[in-house]
Amino acid sequence: MGRSIIVDQGVEMYVDKLLKENKWFVGVIIGQLTAQRDYVVHIVRTPDPVEDEVSEENGDDDSGDAVKSFKKNPALERPGSLEQLDEKWVSTHAKQVSRMLPGGLNVIGLFAIAPPVMLKNSQSKLRQMLYSVYKHLNRNIVFVTPGEITDRILLQLDTSTKKFTCVTIDASDLKSATRPAEWKYQSGESKWVRLSSQINLDIPITVPVDSKAQSLLKQIQVGLVDFCGSVRRSIIAIEGSIRDPGEPLIVQAEKKGKGGKGGNTATDTKNSYDVTIFLPFLSSESSSDPTSTLSQSTINIMGTTIVRAYVSAKASVSDAVEAIKMDVVRSLMARCELLCEEFNVTEGKQGSEVYDPPVRLFCQLPRCGLEVCDYVFQDEKQEEVRERIKELLDVEVEELEETEKSAADDDTWSCPSSLSCMSSHQSLVAPLTTNKKAIAKAYLGAAIGGLVAITATWISYLYMTDQ
Repeated sequence: MGRSIIVDQGVEMYVDKLLKENKWFVGVIIGQLTAQRDYVVHIVRTPDPVEDEVSEENGDDDSGDAVKSFKKNPALERPGSLEQLDEKWVSTHAKQVSRMLPGGLNVIGLFAIAPPVMLKNSQSKLRQMLYSVYKHLNRNIVFVTPGEITDRILLQLDTSTKKFTCVTIDASDLKSATRPAEWKYQSGESKWVRLSSQINLDIPITVPVDSKAQSLLKQIQVGLVDFCGSVRRSIIAIEGSIRDPGEPLIVQAEKKGKGGKGGNTATDTKNSYDVTIFLPFLSSESSSDPTSTLSQSTINIMGTTIVRAYVSAKASVSDAVEAIKMDVVRSLMARCELLCEEFNVTEGKQGSEVYDPPVRLFCQLPRCGLEVCDYVFQDEKQEEVRERIKELLDVEVEELEETEKSAADDDTWSCPSSLSCMSSHQSLVAPLTTNKKAIAKAYLGAAIGGLVAITATWISYLYMTDQ
């Protein structure tokens, strides 16, 4: 029997809207995959190709360079059919949408709307697109969820009969057979649980001299491997309690009947939980003698970021924990990718450079009530953000929730000399003592610990000199 897919009622309204245009479309499916069933909260058509820059944006190598934003060029003609559409363009869109999702939500498939003959002739192309999206979203990934579900949804809608077919394909296997799936609209608002937290960052990264050929983004990605491992090993407290991973997130509270005997059960209706993230200290077992490494520079990522994730009301505690951890890493990586796109850090500089990554804004998806986000640089206006959300998610948003402020004040940015910058940064990346008595087997509450009190992140890039 195929997978069961529960679809928000608002998706049906969006599909009807696209069918009325009597044109072909391809787009991404946003939702959550679980072992029992899948949930779809939103689908969005992929914008028409606007410039032939997709190969540059995606990159056919594993350099890890990020996807750039779409650039408008009305002179470019729309492809005549699904078969003529470049799958890299769809992957570009999927990557950008993935950045905008909170923890727990992902791009979980593709949909296509077209006349029956076009759909029939595009079956191999649609599979190719699905594999391309999966590969691109998992390229250079540093955070892999245990027991990850690799099935992806492919929905096809016939513009003539208005009928649809839904299948799932194991996107990790190029020879995977299609399996029928049940696409079922759910009336009424779906029940989702929001998980909220924040985490203070103080991440020193040393760049070895033999990595000069790497891009700045690749240097950051390599340097963040250890931090992502810490996130993987972190302990998550929900409403101040560390709970059994296997139990339901929303517990059934037993009501007492007459005479004090147990009677009916009542479900906890709480739909929002505060979460605390405890990052691990280095344990005595992991300590070792210090090693000497020649470095060309150091990168310091510092600040406090907002963490937000969503899980279904039927989720377990472990599902909630994984969603929170996913958001920490995804948000940090998204900021680094966007920063590297925005600024060109050249080789051979001396002294210190300080960069202000984009801050995170949230807005609600219409009808389903879930939130998505965008990352905004200081010089961007809210109207530009709304236009970008409209282009990438095909929704109109009015209110943007500014959860984070500009990263650094004047004191943070100022640096009298490269020597004082070096001294300051070296104090942040000084090696830990190897005295085992001084190393505790404990976890640091990242929500209450940290060296800075700013509300977004800032990244400093310090070039080493002979001094």
